[in-house]
Amino acid sequence: MLRKTAVYFVSVILLLVSRADNLVEQEGPDLVIKNSAEAIEKGNADNLTRYFFKTVEIELLGDENYYSQAQALQLLKSFFERNIPVKFSINHQGAKDLTAFAIGTLQCRSGVYRISLFLKTDEGKTYIHQMRIEPESQVTPK
Repeated sequence: MLRKTAVYFVSVILLLVSRADNLVEQEGPDLVIKNSAEAIEKGNADNLTRYFFKTVEIELLGDENYYSQAQALQLLKSFFERNIPVKFSINHQGAKDLTAFAIGTLQCRSGVYRISLFLKTDEGKTYIHQMRIEPESQVTPK
């Protein structure tokens, strides 16, 4: 009897653990953009990169490359240390099918930057797969 109870208990635990991912709120594009915008405004590279795909294309001030999440984290930490954010606001955003984008303005003590985020949804989870950080002066005609 004790053995049957133990097997039943283990089976229930395994079932719950295997279904735990369905119990967690799925983060769609709107929520990923909102949380990413908050992370950018705070200069929090850790929170921002948690939404990155395994590899992410980053264009940072004209330098473009593919990075792992760990490399992207170090790159953005360095950027935010040199460019302390004051305010970030989303200017445009949109979504279609399994893709989305957001474009915003980041005001830092050292200057103003245009940040573009490009997202995709894969297996029900939304990721940032591309990010651009450009000086506002390069994207705004004078």
